[in-house]
Amino acid sequence: MTVMATRTGLGWEHGIDDVPSAVALSGGLCVVAGAAGGVRLLDAATGQLQGRIVLPGGVYRAGFSPDGTVVALAGPTGYALWRVTDGALLMRTPGLPARFAWSAGNRCAVSFGGAVRVYAGDTGTESWRAVDGPVQVDDVVWVDSVGGLAVALGGEVHMYGPRGRTNVWTYPIPVRVLAGAPDGAWLCAAGDAPGVHIRGAGGTHEDLGAVGGAPVTGLALDCGGHRLAAEDSAGLTVWDLAARGGRVRPRPRRLPAQPHACVPSWRPGGGGLMATSGGDGMLVVWDVRAGSARKAPTPLARRHVSAPVTALAWHGRDALLFADRTGRVGAQWFREIGSR
Repeated sequence: MTVMATRTGLGWEHGIDDVPSAVALSGGLCVVAGAAGGVRLLDAATGQLQGRIVLPGGVYRAGFSPDGTVVALAGPTGYALWRVTDGALLMRTPGLPARFAWSAGNRCAVSFGGAVRVYAGDTGTESWRAVDGPVQVDDVVWVDSVGGLAVALGGEVHMYGPRGRTNVWTYPIPVRVLAGAPDGAWLCAAGDAPGVHIRGAGGTHEDLGAVGGAPVTGLALDCGGHRLAAEDSAGLTVWDLAARGGRVRPRPRRLPAQPHACVPSWRPGGGGLMATSGGDGMLVVWDVRAGSARKAPTPLARRHVSAPVTALAWHGRDALLFADRTGRVGAQWFREIGSR
């Protein structure tokens, strides 16, 4: 492994001999996963290497548990749970492409093929199975307010608990991607047709018409569940999900972001700031509160890096951790946004 950790004018840089595919931060640690399966644990303040493991077959998703003690990894041929506090590999399962979702209570739901398994985050032991059969699971998301797990399969969304299925939510389209509000107020879904469809825990619903004509491929809610970013081949559309009178009042805002950019990242703690990046080598911070619903917002801050960005995450409230296609991992500070 090539190691290069140096201080720069605004942050630090660290080099790896892989193409980074995912980055995540928690407290004073950050994890960088590569397309070839190498996973590095770094000190978030200095970029120094703290530990590493390998997930054979590659990694395309990585995420810390809410308490910051365990990292979930998922890739095209399996998944793993890595306890970073002592370096223990709690479990590693080879097989089909996988996805995962952490609950607020440190439970990790992993979907692969036609199965969804729930693991205890502290031990990596299996707690219960939501689905295990000849079906295709497209996505999973926790609805922590009711202690359930929403699973998209067969074109519908099924809610599960430890004792089995508790509810089925039907949508007018085959559902492929999900996003859930932290308070359980809304469950957002998108699929084979343009647009986003929202269902409320109290039975309310709203269909957000597409700004473009392409199906939505990614959904990202901010930490308060008030703003939704929907990604399609033409860029990002931001929806205001502030509830008034029991219904959603959508305010579409399309950002002139790079198509096929990394998944947009909302700033922790709310405030309406979102970061994007992509093939143009730009890190961009947007304030989606400013301007009108009919006019795309202008960037609040920009930073240019030397190669296309492949992964992005917030480092506190005024800095971004990024990884680019050359294997460089760095932190860039945005002092001009710290007070917003």
